[in-house]
Amino acid sequence: MNGGKISSLLQDIEERLEDGAVVDEANLAIFLEEMEEIMERFFSEGSSYTTKGRMRLSAVGRENRKLWYEYKGYDKPKLNTSTRLRFCFGHVLESFLLLLVREAGHKVSDCQKKVTVNGVDGHIDCLIDDELVDVKSASPYGFKKFKDGSITKGEDPFGYMHQLGAYATALGKEKGHFLSIDKSSGELNLLRVNLSKVDTPNRIDFLKETLPLDTPPDRCYAEIEDASGNKKLASGCRFCDFKVECWKDSNDGIGLRKYNYARGPEYFTHVEKEPRVEEDFL
Repeated sequence: MNGGKISSLLQDIEERLEDGAVVDEANLAIFLEEMEEIMERFFSEGSSYTTKGRMRLSAVGRENRKLWYEYKGYDKPKLNTSTRLRFCFGHVLESFLLLLVREAGHKVSDCQKKVTVNGVDGHIDCLIDDELVDVKSASPYGFKKFKDGSITKGEDPFGYMHQLGAYATALGKEKGHFLSIDKSSGELNLLRVNLSKVDTPNRIDFLKETLPLDTPPDRCYAEIEDASGNKKLASGCRFCDFKVECWKDSNDGIGLRKYNYARGPEYFTHVEKEPRVEEDFL
């Protein structure tokens, strides 16, 4: 057993797995209850989800224009099976991580506790040893940002720092942790972050003024021009649900043009020289 310090968490998990002891029945019961909730939600929620007219703490750090489209209720593609499965795998992994934490002798409390900041609601993942923790399952690319700490230096496309900052504000804390797992390798990481300079309340006030407006905020990312003079979407736009609507004035009013490269599709806002690959008409 540990001394109640979250700093030893990863080492304690490793030692617990080396022990080979039978899982504690109470810990297993909590995990199975969480699995039941995850499966019930997965099979019943359908393929679409709307946040029209609503804000939530988990999203306040995302790009302004994307949040505007969500708030206004613009249509976005329905979640396909692979995407829904990927989200479900993430929930399962995050719940499994908390089972490991409990089995390693650490205290887990306040799971999914509701918190509110400036009238916007959210739910924390948990406290571990009374420390604020947000649990994340990530791709190798995303995991690297937790491991090297670059997420605290602006490499934060999903707004996780504001999410954790909001929870810290609600709980009166200045520090928090990201407990993350690489979905491919199984590697774990615990990143302690200082949240005293993350002004989420001010961010929320800005969004409350901006999102109800009839005119959208500026685009989140500038288009990228290559040597041929062609211009295409930056990666932050390429994976956005609202890219077609957002860039509908591109290509002299035609809208985005999609070309299927071997590495994946690219979306062009201006075509000076026709790409020598198949065009997929949107």
